[in-house]
Amino acid sequence: MILNQEEAKKILSKVISYSKADSISTSISGSNTYNLRYALNSLSTNGFADGLSLNIVSNVGRKSGSVRINIITDESIKAAVEKSENIAKISPENKEFMPPLEPQTYSEGVNYSLNTENITSAQRAEKLEYILDESIKRDLQSAGYLEDEVSFYAIMNSKGLFAYNKGTMSSYSSTVRTKSGTGSSRVQNQYVDISNLDTVKLSDKVLNRSVLSENPAELPPGKYTVILEPAAAADLVTYGSFFMDARSADEGRSFFSKKEGGNKIGEQVADSKVTIYSNPIDPVIPVTPFTGEGYPLSKTMWIENGILKNLSRGRFWAEKTGQPIMPGPANIIMEGTDKSVDDLIAGTDRGILVTRFWYIRTVDPQTMLLTGLTRDGLFEIVDGKITRSIKNFRFNESPMNMLSNVIEIGKSENAVGAETDNTQIFVPALKVRDFYFSSLSDAI
Repeated sequence: MILNQEEAKKILSKVISYSKADSISTSISGSNTYNLRYALNSLSTNGFADGLSLNIVSNVGRKSGSVRINIITDESIKAAVEKSENIAKISPENKEFMPPLEPQTYSEGVNYSLNTENITSAQRAEKLEYILDESIKRDLQSAGYLEDEVSFYAIMNSKGLFAYNKGTMSSYSSTVRTKSGTGSSRVQNQYVDISNLDTVKLSDKVLNRSVLSENPAELPPGKYTVILEPAAAADLVTYGSFFMDARSADEGRSFFSKKEGGNKIGEQVADSKVTIYSNPIDPVIPVTPFTGEGYPLSKTMWIENGILKNLSRGRFWAEKTGQPIMPGPANIIMEGTDKSVDDLIAGTDRGILVTRFWYIRTVDPQTMLLTGLTRDGLFEIVDGKITRSIKNFRFNESPMNMLSNVIEIGKSENAVGAETDNTQIFVPALKVRDFYFSSLSDAI
């Protein structure tokens, strides 16, 4: 269910009016989500879901109690406010409690598309027509998902803060496998404006790659020069951003901690070709221009020419250290060049093309060591050409080690990784030296 700004404000104001606590914060969110699912080359599900949720956090001194409801009536709101206050009274004190924010100034959000909100059922079906027809023609097996969503989020507190944003998102994924069972490929992408979601182009890529990946040969584990396509690069760059926290660095628990104390802001942490920033109103991958508690987001440089420029810093740690508040990245943008993946391949004497990763997990947070698997198409490069499909590997690698070993950077594009959820990401393909594959995997 979607509420406009005035409707959301009216409900939140009602919540505030019922409060008897020292302070209160409340938020309301809702969505309308449509999807088409397909498998074995035919549509299997036509789905719709809507939702509306009201969250209330009451504060009594340094104690807090929260309640969430999805029935929005005067009686249910009154009961929820009272319940949150009762929970707060019996809760332990929060030593790091921060009071609600004062009113803030926000950028105008640009993460909404009328095209996405107004798409019809027939238009959704048309976007999947090509992949289904071509899979049948080429005797391949396809499965995937098309989804579009309209959502809103609004927040208000007893200090007078109010923020509202309405946004849209669309996504398409497809996995194609060969009848032999030895070839597989997958693509996924997402856009605020569904008219930018080129399902024909994505489908051609996944269809062709599935055939190319058949009958993989075996290479020994070890260190290789790799070309990470944007989907693979997205996972590692995004994982790296998860560790960019000032508190853990200042307390000596992070890759970004200095041995003598403090953090590495101002130091070289990646190759000089690497620049990463976030910007909530970037026209390509825009996001809600404020945090969940209503703090405004703005363009923030994280790594510039390889130098660490900022680490995220919450309100409590900012106050304790006397440093500015720095919300974490809501989207991730890495600057690229005009080189295509084919250009990177052509300039590689010997290496491996990685199309995507899967099942990535943290091994050592302090060194940022990750482990995971390649999947759905891994290819050997010899003398500037893809020569054959090869078996998948398990890797053990650190995102920062990867960014320090960058040889060449490709053109940035929208990308979705296996572990990036709904994060908006705009990254290039990366050519990297000495990427460590620790063992083979039989998965395709």
